[in-house]
Formats: sequence, C-alpha cells, structure tokens
Amino acid sequence: MALHAFVFLLVGCLLLSLARLGRLCWFHFRPSSSRGGAKRTTLHRLLKPRCPDDCPACRLASTPSSGGEPAPLPVRPWREVKSRRGAPKRVNTEGYACPNPRCPYLGVTDAHIHALVGDGKHGSAERIQTFRCQACHTTFTARRNTPLYRLKTPSHQVAVVLSALAEGLDPSASERVFGYRQATITTWLTRAGGHAELFHERCFRNLQPPHLQLDELRTRHGSWPLAGSRSSRVMG
Repeated sequence: MALHAFVFLLVGCLLLSLARLGRLCWFHFRPSSSRGGAKRTTLHRLLKPRCPDDCPACRLASTPSSGGEPAPLPVRPWREVKSRRGAPKRVNTEGYACPNPRCPYLGVTDAHIHALVGDGKHGSAERIQTFRCQACHTTFTARRNTPLYRLKTPSHQVAVVLSALAEGLDPSASERVFGYRQATITTWLTRAGGHAELFHERCFRNLQPPHLQLDELRTRHGSWPLAGSRSSRVMG
C-alpha cells in the first residue's frame, strides 16, 4: 500500500514538472516569435512612386488637363492688386512672363493678369526692351530664353548667317563669307538648334493631326532618280 502511494506521488510530481516545463517553454518562444514578426514587418519596404501616375492617391487628387501638364494655380490679376495711382502701362507685355520661380506670376503671359511693365531699353547695336515685374521686382530683357540672349551682334546679321547655314553653307565657309569667327558661328548655331528643339518638344510632341497631306515625294533607286510625284489627296 505504501509502495502504491509512493508511485502515485512520484507520477503526480512528474506530471506537474512536465506541465511547468511546457509552460516555461511556451513563454520563452512566444516573445521570440513576436519579435520575428515585428522584424518581418519592419523589413517590409514601401515603394516610393517616381511620378504622380504611380500613386493612386495622386491620380485621384490630380485633375486631368489637355496638355498633360499640371494646371497652374489661379492668381489674382495684378491690376486688381496694385494701387490705382501711377502712370498707365505704355509698353505691350503680351507673351512675356516673369522668370522668377518664387513669383506668383511665374509663367503667366497674359498681359491682363501678370505684373510686367516696360523698364526702358538698352544696347548699343540695337535697342533691346527691358521688362520689370512689379510683384517681385525682377528685371529681364525681351531676349531672355532666346538664341539672341546676351549677344552683341545685331539680330538681322545673326539671322542672315543662320539662314545661310540652313541652306547648306559650311561654317568654315561662313567665316570667310561673313567675317565672323567659326567658333562664334558655331555658338549661334548651337543656340538656335537648342531653341528649335525646345520649340519642337513644346509644340509638336504628342501631336496627333487628323489629316496629313503629301505634296511631293522624291526618291532615288540606284542611280536613276524617280520623277517627283505630286498628290493632292488628303490622307486621314
């Protein structure tokens, strides 16, 4: 009888020890699994959108525009902001815009909205118009962002040289014909080419004309030139 009681107590102690050991192991592995889960959550990296089209929230918040560019924020016309005193505007500023990035009228070319006024003329070879923004007091010339900006040569002479280059005259030959250095002529040509490229990107990129008319086609096959073929048909 005593042996049975001893065995019963021994089995009970063994079961209690196993239960306590299992509980300690459960508490020991539970924080490590939570730390592992937190670590996996931290390693999960959110991809940053490179443009507004990659972000769904930006696509919903942005308003579609015809040119594909973000619509500028509306500004109050300067004639409603300025004082009524002073001389009236005498120089036509239509088509020009303030180049200051911090100016609220940046890129506004409408003369009824922007704050541009004439600020005199300068130049010894020919008179160049200067503009001043009354909002930010920035001054710039009418030749800014053009191939003629800061050139001392008269504009009609530069136009003659560039026209000759467009007709196929070599820059080295232009030096002998017009008397300007080849480096100067190359600078004019580079400026004109860059301006033409910007004009093409702005006005003709993604252009979808509804009709295309082919006036004349001319090609060569071997050494026999084919006669020019004229077509008045409008192709859609």
